[in-house]
Amino acid sequence: MNVNASNNPLTPIRDTDMLLRMFADALGPFDLRDGRAALEECARHAAMLRREMGWTRALPDDVFVHYVAWPRVNNERLVPCRERIWTELCGRVQGLDMEHAAIEANYWCAEHVTYAPTDGRTISPAGALNRGVGRCGEESTLLVTALRSIGIPARQIYTPRWAHCDDNHAWVEARIDGVWRFMGACEPEERLDRGWFDRAATRAMLVHTRVFSDYSCGNVNVSRSAGGDGYELLENVTDHYAPVTRLTVRVTKHDGTTPARGATVSFQLLNMAEYSTIAALDTDDSGTASLTLGKGSVRVHAAYGDSFAETTLDTAQVSSVMLTLDDESPAPDGWRLTDLTAPPSNASRAQRLTADERACGAARAARAEAMRVARLEDFARLSSTGDARMDGLLSEAGGNWPTVSAFLIADDDADRLELVRALRAKDLADVTGMQLRDAYECAKVVRSGTFSRWLADMDDDEAREIWREYVLNARVDDEELTEHRLMLHNRLTADERKRLRTDPQSLYRMLADLDESMAGPGTAPPDPDAAASAHNALEPALPLDIRDTPLRRAIAFVRACRALGVPARLDPQNRLPQCFDGSDWRTVPHTPPNRKDGAMSQAIPSPTAAPPAVLRLRAGERTSPRYAADWTLGRLCQTDHGLDYTSLDLTDHPWHDGCMTVTLDAGRYRLITTTRLPNGNQLAAERVFDVVEGDEADIELLWREPREDELVNRIELEEVALTADDGAKRTLRGLMDEHGRAGSPAVLCVLDANGSEPSIHVLDELRAYQERVGQAGEEHGPTLIVATCPEDTPPAKAIVDQLDRLLLPVTRYGCEAAIAERLARITFVDPEKLPLLVVAHGEHAKTVATYACSGYSVGSVELAVRLASR
Repeated sequence: MNVNASNNPLTPIRDTDMLLRMFADALGPFDLRDGRAALEECARHAAMLRREMGWTRALPDDVFVHYVAWPRVNNERLVPCRERIWTELCGRVQGLDMEHAAIEANYWCAEHVTYAPTDGRTISPAGALNRGVGRCGEESTLLVTALRSIGIPARQIYTPRWAHCDDNHAWVEARIDGVWRFMGACEPEERLDRGWFDRAATRAMLVHTRVFSDYSCGNVNVSRSAGGDGYELLENVTDHYAPVTRLTVRVTKHDGTTPARGATVSFQLLNMAEYSTIAALDTDDSGTASLTLGKGSVRVHAAYGDSFAETTLDTAQVSSVMLTLDDESPAPDGWRLTDLTAPPSNASRAQRLTADERACGAARAARAEAMRVARLEDFARLSSTGDARMDGLLSEAGGNWPTVSAFLIADDDADRLELVRALRAKDLADVTGMQLRDAYECAKVVRSGTFSRWLADMDDDEAREIWREYVLNARVDDEELTEHRLMLHNRLTADERKRLRTDPQSLYRMLADLDESMAGPGTAPPDPDAAASAHNALEPALPLDIRDTPLRRAIAFVRACRALGVPARLDPQNRLPQCFDGSDWRTVPHTPPNRKDGAMSQAIPSPTAAPPAVLRLRAGERTSPRYAADWTLGRLCQTDHGLDYTSLDLTDHPWHDGCMTVTLDAGRYRLITTTRLPNGNQLAAERVFDVVEGDEADIELLWREPREDELVNRIELEEVALTADDGAKRTLRGLMDEHGRAGSPAVLCVLDANGSEPSIHVLDELRAYQERVGQAGEEHGPTLIVATCPEDTPPAKAIVDQLDRLLLPVTRYGCEAAIAERLARITFVDPEKLPLLVVAHGEHAKTVATYACSGYSVGSVELAVRLASR
C-alpha cells in the first residue's frame, strides 16, 4: 500500500475523513469489516487531539498518523475504547508535562491490568480491561492505546525471542519531546527509561516495532528493516538497545552460482529448545538479504520451493555468509553438536531512582493493585447468580459478564452452557453476543445430523464431549472469533453440504483454491470454476487478514467443517487438520501450495491413513527432561517461511521410567536437546532421521554437560537491600564485609517464606554442607546469607525448624519480592521461581554476581559454594 501516492505528505492531516481514508487504504478486510466502529472512533478522537492537545498539535504528520491516530498496535481485534480511556485519564494528566503524563497513564493501566501468562491470541485493550490480567504483549498494547488516547505518540517494542533465556518480551516506548523513552507496561515507576528488562535488552538479537502503512514525511522508518508481511512493516530498533552487526546473506541455487531471487531467509534463535524465527526476509535480484542483529549466535535458514539450506554463525565474528540450496538429501547419521553464544550483558540505560521515588512508587503500585483487585471483585459480585458453574464462568468474563450472562439465560437449552464452557477463559472477557449466538444457532441446525451420523455409536459422555469441543465450540486455535458460521452454512446448497460432509478433502481443496484466488496476480487456482463457486460460500471461514500459511488454512477448514456439523480439530501433536469419522480422528490428506514457483509442493508427503510409526525415546542421563525447555521433536514440512522443521506438541506426553513412546506419521524429523548455561549460552545437539510408515525406532537423547568454568559469569549488581529483624535495611555488600573476611565472596539464598519444598531442600543441603566442612571449613569458605521472601510474610514453621537445625547459626533477613525479582532478572534466571541462589563477589566498590540459579536442583548449594571458592 502506498499512501504517499494518494496523500501529499505536506498536507496537514487533521480531519476525521482523511484519517479514515488512510486506514481504509492500509488495513485488511477483516479490520474494515468487523472493526468499523473502532476505526471511526480512532479517527474522530485523533482529530480532536490534534486540535485540542498542545503536544499532539506539535507533532510531525507521520508521527501523529502512525503513533497517535493509528488504531492498531499489534494484531489485536479492533474494539472501540479510546474515548473511554480519554474520559478516565484527561483529568489526571491535565497540567502535567508529557513525561509525567506518560507515567500517570502507566499507573492507570496498572490499576486495571497486571501480568498473567495466557495463550497466543492478543486480546484487545477493551478485553484486557474486562479481564484485569494479560501477558506482556497485551499489557503493552493497552499502555500504547492509553498513551495514544491522550495524544502522546507511543509504540510497542518487541523482541521475538531472547537469546540468553527461554522467553520473549514486549514493552513500550513513548515519544517525549521528540525522544523515544521506554517503560514496562502496567509496571509503572516514578521515572521513564526504567524496566526489569533494561539489562536483558542489551543482550537482544533483534528488537523491532510495527507500523501498518508506508506513509512517511521522513520522521518514521517504513523500510521493513526487520521484515514484515501482509499489512505490517517491521522497523528494526535493535541498535537502540544493544551492540549490533549488519549480517548479509547470499543465497544461490543448486549450482552454487545462480542467485536465488525470492528465496525466504529466516533468522532463527534456539529458544525453548526449538529454532524460532525472529525475522524473515526475501532475497533480492542478487539473491541477497541483510538484517541488523545483536552480537550472538543465529541460525540462518534459506528456503525456496522444495529446497533449503542452513547454517549457524556468531554475528560477533561473522558479517556475511553464503548458502547454497539443496534438494532433500539423505538424513545425516548420528548427533550433530552446536555451541550457541548469547550476546554479553552491557551497561544498563535505566534511570536511577532516589529513595523517596522508590518509596512513592512502591506505595502507588500497591494502591494500583488494590484497585485492580477491587474492580474484579465488583464484577464477580454484580454477576453472582448463586449457580456455582455459571458464576465461575461469569467471573472469568470479568467486565464482559453482562454479555455472557444474557446469552446463558436466554433459554434453558443446555448447549448454551456447553458452548460457553468450551471457550477459553480469555475468550469470555471479549466474546460478543453475536459470536455466541452465531455458533449456537448454527449448532442447533446441524445437531441432529452430527449425532446420528458421527456420534451414534459412542457412549453419551464421549459423544457429548466431542460435540461440545469439536462442533459446538467456536474456538479452533488462537484465531479471532467471528460471527459468520451460520452464514457459511446457509450459503451452501443442501447438495453441496452433503458432498462436503462426505468428502472433507474436497472442502480443503476448495479453501485452498479460494486462498489462491485471494493471493493476487500470478497465483490463479488450478480450478477457477471451483474457486469462484467456493468464494461466495466459504469466504467467511477464512481469517480475512490472511497471509497464506498452512496453519491459517487448517483453521479455516476446521471452522467450515464445524459449520457443516462435521467434528473437526487441529491435531494436538502436529496441528494438522483432522475430522472425526465416527470412531477415530483422521488427518485430512492435503498438499500445501508453494507460491515460490507456482507449483504444488511434493517434498513432504501429507499424512494418510497408513499405519503410524512408533518412536521410543529414552531420556538417558536425565530422568524427566522438560519438553520445550530441554528438548523438542520437529517434522520437516512447508511453513510460512518455506520448507523447515515445525515442532510437535509433546508437552502432555509422559515419561515412564525414563522412556517415552510417540506415534509419528511418515516423514523426516529432527530431535534437539539443549543445556542452558548461566551466562545464557547453550550446548545443543541435533539429530535428523527419517520415519517410514509402520516402522519402529529407538533413540536415546544426547545431553551435553557443561564444565564448571562454563557455569561462571560476571554481572555487576545493583544495590541489594535486605531487612534485618529490627526493620533496618542492610545492603548485601555491607553484610558480606560484616560477616566475611575482606573481599570474601558470599552465597545469598533467597527462600520462599511460605516454606515450599524447594526452599526446604536448600536448607537441607546447607545443613549437609556445614556438617561436611565443619566450623573451620565454613570460616574459610564463602559467607552464607539467608533471606526469606516476601519480607512481610513470617517464615513458615518448616523454615524456622530447618534454620534451627543448622550446625552453625545463620542470621535470617527479609527480602522484598520486588528486590528478589529484580535480582533474578539481572542475573538472567527465572524471576518466578524460589529459591534463588546468587554467588556474589566484591570488586573494589562494585558487587558482581558470578553464578545464579532459581528453582531447585539437586546439589545447588554445593555447586554455588564451590563456584564461589574458585
